[in-house]
Amino acid sequence: MLSEHEKAIKNVMMGVWFILASLSLAISIFLGFNPGALTGQFFSAIGGAIVIVTALNSFFFRRIESYQPPLRGYLLSSLLLLLVGIVFVFFPDQGVALPNLEGDITPKLVNISLFLIVTFITIWEGLMFYWENPAHNRELAVKYFTWLSVLIPLGVLIFFIVYTIMEGSSVIDWYFITQETDILRGKVGIFPAIMGTLSLIVGATVFAVPLGVGAAVFLTEYAKRGWIKQIVGVTADCLWSTPSIVFGLFGFVFLVPRITGHSTLLAGQIILAAMLLPLTIATSTEALSSVPDEFRNGSLALGASRWWTIRRVVLPSSVPSIVTGVLLGIGRIAGETAPIMLIAVASQTSAPNFFSLSPPYFHISALFREVDALPYRLYSIYKAGVGGSLQEAWGTALVLIVLVLMFYGLGITVRSYYRRRRGW
Repeated sequence: MLSEHEKAIKNVMMGVWFILASLSLAISIFLGFNPGALTGQFFSAIGGAIVIVTALNSFFFRRIESYQPPLRGYLLSSLLLLLVGIVFVFFPDQGVALPNLEGDITPKLVNISLFLIVTFITIWEGLMFYWENPAHNRELAVKYFTWLSVLIPLGVLIFFIVYTIMEGSSVIDWYFITQETDILRGKVGIFPAIMGTLSLIVGATVFAVPLGVGAAVFLTEYAKRGWIKQIVGVTADCLWSTPSIVFGLFGFVFLVPRITGHSTLLAGQIILAAMLLPLTIATSTEALSSVPDEFRNGSLALGASRWWTIRRVVLPSSVPSIVTGVLLGIGRIAGETAPIMLIAVASQTSAPNFFSLSPPYFHISALFREVDALPYRLYSIYKAGVGGSLQEAWGTALVLIVLVLMFYGLGITVRSYYRRRRGW
């Protein structure tokens, strides 16, 4: 049991760590919204405080004889805190002035990252001193560590979305979303970019999903276990990890000369489908493999054919997992800029027109024209200053996020519907 003196020391140490964690988290959030508000002297003072607190904590570390936290974890976290404090003391301008970055916004990513590290470590230090039972301490500390591992990325994601809304909502209006840019009137519209992005995503999904699901059905239902599954799995993993610019270069060298000789919507759809295909194969294979064999055997025992069993039993049961994999792929290809800027897009192009009220009602020629896209519009505005100001760039980013969330919402609806029908 701890004496009263030791309990007081432990409570003080725990309180100091939690206060430092709260201060660090507040500073990191403040820096996210006000990047240039803090000076180098402030960071030096914070660094000195971190070094002093760590040194005092190390001094009192051995004063509690009845209870000691895990030594290796304690020493590692203390060393990291000392390193962060030394960086703040001797390099106070790290992240304050970054003259090589272009644009009006200079995020202090270095300092924000360091303060998040301090927050994470100090919470860990405080938890180690909160429980007196060492075994119970480790178990609960790991539990809260995993919770923090979820909450911190979630908080960063929410911060990005909220910051984009704050910066981009001021330019969102009906004209911005539904019209083209009018240079003479000085009005910016991104409707062609929205339609171009939708066309690229829908076309890539139409090309990739049937092929991916078909390949997964062959691998799980028809192919025998052996080398063919290993080859397909390794190939899919290699394709998924291939940098997007490599896909763009392949399309520029191989597809573009063989289609029209210039950038086209069709070439962009094919390349994005090639990027989406490996994840679709991998997730569909796992989804089909997770369907219990009893379902297949029961259907076959009742006299159903293998194809009827696959179509009416296996595929409906695996739709939720397949939709999840496709959504992950769409989230990646929706924001790709490097491949489509080489083979599909051009600035200030009109919206693709596929349908009409007169024969032939569907225009194939739209597939063989250049399109605009939201990721490329962002790049052209920020890097080249073409198509609007920085506020229009934030507005374009907000529309792109909303567009991706709409696809996620549609996928979640489909997944929930099939989960309710599945019943297991």
